[in-house]
Amino acid sequence: MIPGELIYFYGRIGSGRDSIPGTMGRQSSNAVGFGGMLGFFNTLFIAIGVATYTHDSFGVGILVFMFGIIPGLVAGMALGAFANATARLDVWLRRLLLCVPAVGVLLGMAELFTVGEMFLPAAIPTIVCALILERNTRYVAPVPAAKAR
Repeated sequence: MIPGELIYFYGRIGSGRDSIPGTMGRQSSNAVGFGGMLGFFNTLFIAIGVATYTHDSFGVGILVFMFGIIPGLVAGMALGAFANATARLDVWLRRLLLCVPAVGVLLGMAELFTVGEMFLPAAIPTIVCALILERNTRYVAPVPAAKAR
């Protein structure tokens, strides 16, 4: 598209829309970004916990963070998109659907690096982050306007 056509195209999609058709809208991108942020902080918290648990140098925590940040970000963003797509489902079903893949990624990473004994303590912040993501992306019905009598 040349710039003139692009301006015409934006004019056709209306002022109520915030993106080009076929791309991610504002609410979806917020959920994906929030999931990525939770994935980052979850990885950081687990790395600090592993470094504290092992009583070795801080290098163990740096290694955990270094190898866990990409899977944490990708899983967080994917779960954010999934949470946005399932926003209208039952709350308990969404909690289950968000916690199981998050814990599965954590279990896969723990088994990959043979640190299975640290899986259960690391699962606590992972489940908490999944529950925070569920709560933040839950659909809330708009409140109807009050009518004066």
